[in-house]
Amino acid sequence: MVFSLQPPFLFVHIDKAAGSSIAAALQPLATRRKKSLWRRRLTWLGGLNRLGLYRSLEFSAHAHAREAQRCLPPAVYESLFKFAFVRNPWDRLVSRYAYLLKNEKHPRHGFVKRMKDFDEYIAWEFRRGKFFQYTYVTDSAGKLIVDFIGHYERLPEDFAKVCTRLGMNVELPRYNASSHRDYRTYYTPATRELVGKYFARDIEMFGYDFDGLRKK
Repeated sequence: MVFSLQPPFLFVHIDKAAGSSIAAALQPLATRRKKSLWRRRLTWLGGLNRLGLYRSLEFSAHAHAREAQRCLPPAVYESLFKFAFVRNPWDRLVSRYAYLLKNEKHPRHGFVKRMKDFDEYIAWEFRRGKFFQYTYVTDSAGKLIVDFIGHYERLPEDFAKVCTRLGMNVELPRYNASSHRDYRTYYTPATRELVGKYFARDIEMFGYDFDGLRKK
């Protein structure tokens, strides 16, 4: 998450959806703060931050929008341009799998590498229950609490909209890109259907089908 009071914006960083590149592009624009553990620990105080401490807050890299909403005064939260980028769940799973296999420094690299195949990885993600995207941008009642949802599949166009809204003109760097063949080739008819059911809310909320963004 990139949080800035001047200019006022909140970028909710969903992993494997170009978030690292977007965060890197936005960071120079954000309110300058020296990174420190105590600034992150302020989030533990929740609503008490609204008394004035929120000006020193630093949220974790993948904090959800509801955490910022909980810690910031309502008027401050509403004043921010709040946005996130999402990705086709079928594609995102493959990207995450390829990234974990390639990145030897990642703590889960060895664990995933020992898996028999992609199907086993899918089953593991299902058991974890942590790979949903809608939870990043909704409150506990399921209401959308950000102003703009960009899509990985049209990253240049949607990031340009963000730039226009924030009055900036910056290059979007490339970070943490994983290389792999067409994600659709990783799926059997059975696993394609399983992923569709498991991520049904992401798919419906963000307008996807197996091949990408649904045509309107």
